[in-house]
Amino acid sequence: MTHRYGGRDVLVIAHRGGGDLFVENTLSAFRGVEKLGVDAVECDVQVTKDGQLAVIHDPDLRRTAGIDLKVKDLNAKELKKLKLNERENIPMLEDVFEAIDIPVVIELKSMEAVSSIIKLFTMNPDLLSRSVLISFFHDALLLMKRKFPASMCGALIAGFPVDPVSMVRQCGCDTISINYEGLTASYVERCHKGGLRVSVWAPNDAAGIMESLNAGVDAIGSDRPDLVLSLINSSNGI
Repeated sequence: MTHRYGGRDVLVIAHRGGGDLFVENTLSAFRGVEKLGVDAVECDVQVTKDGQLAVIHDPDLRRTAGIDLKVKDLNAKELKKLKLNERENIPMLEDVFEAIDIPVVIELKSMEAVSSIIKLFTMNPDLLSRSVLISFFHDALLLMKRKFPASMCGALIAGFPVDPVSMVRQCGCDTISINYEGLTASYVERCHKGGLRVSVWAPNDAAGIMESLNAGVDAIGSDRPDLVLSLINSSNGI
């Protein structure tokens, strides 16, 4: 389901599964925001010692589990035994697809993730149509587009390049994913004129969300997807 604001479609994406509402990047978070009515969930993937895709933002476990270990030094079975906030498990990417039905926006946190995601899609081609791949590693996106031309990809950008269209097109993408702070309607218009969709991360208060909506963005990834939905619905008199 796509939501409408100001006469246009706007995708509501739960950043890290709604990290301000649930324990981030967990199955309970993804299930919870699906019930809220978001259009998609966003998650991060790191590669385990045995080449699996663990759904976790950081390369280590210090912040999320209080353990001074790196994801790449543990295999998937070992990671699944650990607890986040003493109650939630670290899922693998396949677990996310099994847990929910809505699309999954997957941030590749390293170049090493490319071979693992290629293997996953090769073995499970049906998952490709349910996925959107994003990354700051634009080489990773270009490799994915060459391997899977039908894949949906978005280039994560830090700052506001003079020629965002050229930068995004160079890695085979048609979506720019950019920080909402400082974004203007004129910059969004520049991207739209070049045929790009504009997605922002991660406005988490009413002011930031409304600024993004009024700038004309096509998608909002937020840790407060409930607030995004409420503001959109209020604007439509719901």
